[in-house]
Amino acid sequence: MLLSECIDQCLDASYPVFQDTLSIKDALARMQEGRLSCAPVVRDGELRAMVTPFDLLMEEPPNAKRELRLKDLRLEMPEKIGLHEHTFDIFRRMRSFPGSFIPVVDDSGRYAGVVRKSMLSESIAEVFHLGDEGMTIEIDVPSFGLKLSEVIAAFEKNDATVLSFGLTPMPSGGTGAVETFRIQTHDPFRLVKNMEKYGYSIRYSSPFSSEGEDDLRERALEFIRLMDM
Repeated sequence: MLLSECIDQCLDASYPVFQDTLSIKDALARMQEGRLSCAPVVRDGELRAMVTPFDLLMEEPPNAKRELRLKDLRLEMPEKIGLHEHTFDIFRRMRSFPGSFIPVVDDSGRYAGVVRKSMLSESIAEVFHLGDEGMTIEIDVPSFGLKLSEVIAAFEKNDATVLSFGLTPMPSGGTGAVETFRIQTHDPFRLVKNMEKYGYSIRYSSPFSSEGEDDLRERALEFIRLMDM
C-alpha cells in the first residue's frame, strides 16, 4: 500500500457519526452499546467535535431541567486530517487524537470518515519492513566524513539488501549519529564480521539463530585471515 494513498484506502465511512442535535443521553447510550472510545460529531456535513464517553458523562447533569444536546457541549474544534495527506506527514500528530480513531475530511473540508490509528501504524511498519524476515543493524557514525551511500555500498558488496534505514542523533548528548538498517541477507554472521572488518562500529545487530554455527563460522574466518597473512 502506498502511503500517499493510505488514508483513502483505510477510510471507514461506515463508522458511527452523531449529528450535533442528538441528545447527550442518547449519544452516551449509543457509545456504550457500540463500545465506542470516541465518535465524530457533525453539523451540516462538517466536523464539529470528537466526543468521548468521559466528555458526555461530565456534561450531563443528573437532574437537568432540559435535555442537553451535543451542540450544547463546550468542545473545541477537533484536529483532523485530509483525505489525501501523506501518512508520514500526519504521524507526529496521531497522539493528539482521542481514542483509537482519527477523523478525516475531504478536499472541500467536509467530514469523510475515520481511520484507525493501528492501520496507519501497520502501514508504516510495512514500508520499513518491520514485520518481514530480516535483521537489524545499528552503526555508530561520526558527525562528518561518512556518507550513507558508502555504508549501503558496503552492505551490497556482501550480497545484502538494504530494506530500510533511519538516522538518529547519538544518545546522551554524544557527537555523531546512529544509523539503523533493516537488512535482508543469507549470512548475517558473515555480514556483521565483514562490516567490522571494514572498520564500521556495530552498535547492535540482531541475534543469530544458532550459536554453534556462529562458532564454526568464526573459526573459519580466523583460518581465512591466517591464510591471507
